[in-house]
Formats: sequence, C-alpha cells, structure tokens
Amino acid sequence: MTQPDGGQSPYDPPQQPEQGQPGSVPGQPAPYEQQPNQQQPYQQQYEQAPVYAQGGQPAPYGAAPLPKNSLGVWSLVLGILAVLGCGLLTGIAAIITGHKSRKAQQEGQADNGAMGLVGIITGWVGIAWTTVVYGFLIVGAITLATTANDPAFQEEFQQQMEQEFEDQGVDPSIDPSMDAELQELMDELENLENN
Repeated sequence: MTQPDGGQSPYDPPQQPEQGQPGSVPGQPAPYEQQPNQQQPYQQQYEQAPVYAQGGQPAPYGAAPLPKNSLGVWSLVLGILAVLGCGLLTGIAAIITGHKSRKAQQEGQADNGAMGLVGIITGWVGIAWTTVVYGFLIVGAITLATTANDPAFQEEFQQQMEQEFEDQGVDPSIDPSMDAELQELMDELENLENN
C-alpha cells in the first residue's frame, strides 16, 4: 500500500528485491522471505515469561524461574501481620522465613532478599510490640486483683458508695435497683421474721 504522496506505509512488509536488482544475490532467498518449515526468530513461541535475575537483567533463554522468591513475600506478609497485632507466632514465622529468603538470595536461588530483610525487621517489631502490650495487660491484671482483694480498698469503696447514695437522697440500706413496692414487701417480711 502506498501513501498518497507516493511513499510506502510503515505498516506494510518490506519490499523484496527482485532478481537482478541491486542488493540481491542470485541463488539466495530474499532477506525477509520465509523458508518452508523454518520459523523466524521473532515468531518463536515462549512457554513462559522471561525471568529477571539480580540487577534487572533477563535470565538466559530457557532458565528456570527463581524458586524461592515466595519466601521473601511470606516473610513480609507475616511481618506486617505481626506489627498489626497478630503477635508472637507471625513475628517468629516472619523472622524464620526472612532468614531463609536472605540465604536463598545469597545462594542465587532468589532475587528478593530485601523483602526478606523487611520481613525480619517487621517480625522483630511485631514481637516487641506484642511483648510490651501483653506485659502491660499482665501487670494491670495483677494490680487490679491485688487491689480489689485488699480489705482497706473494699471498706473505702463501700464508704464512697454510701456517700454517693446520700448525695442522691437514697437510703443506702435500700437497693436502688428494686421497685418501691417490692422494697416495702421486703421490709414487712423482715419485720415479721424479727417478731
């Protein structure tokens, strides 16, 4: 197909030189002419996408993909979960898989050692965070249990409750959750038992 100005479209296949034209060799096929049962290099089918090795260079043709890249991904995911509150178990798993990922990178079996390093760091942060939170919870529970069982605390609490009832104008001997009629019946019953 030619352009209106007489030029050739960039989408058209290149013109083949005819025999006797300059640039053609007798007995040789034209440069872009496909031979029967022969594939051109650009027509080869790839079974998988190219794998990139360290430094962003494509792996050699036919090279197997790096099998241990999933370790770095797992380490990063587990480390993030540890920081978000899943705690000790995911933090420990993040550290273990992170170290395995770094080792695989050093052996040339993986190329994402940085993910493993981030997984190790977040795993340690998650463990530290969980340890601090659990420590505060345990100390708070122990303090609350010892304070609530202290007789001096119980007596002071009882006095504060009585003072609160008096401030509201309620008789402290009457349970405020009871209905007035029910309270009268309870009082009559007590009087009958005492007589």
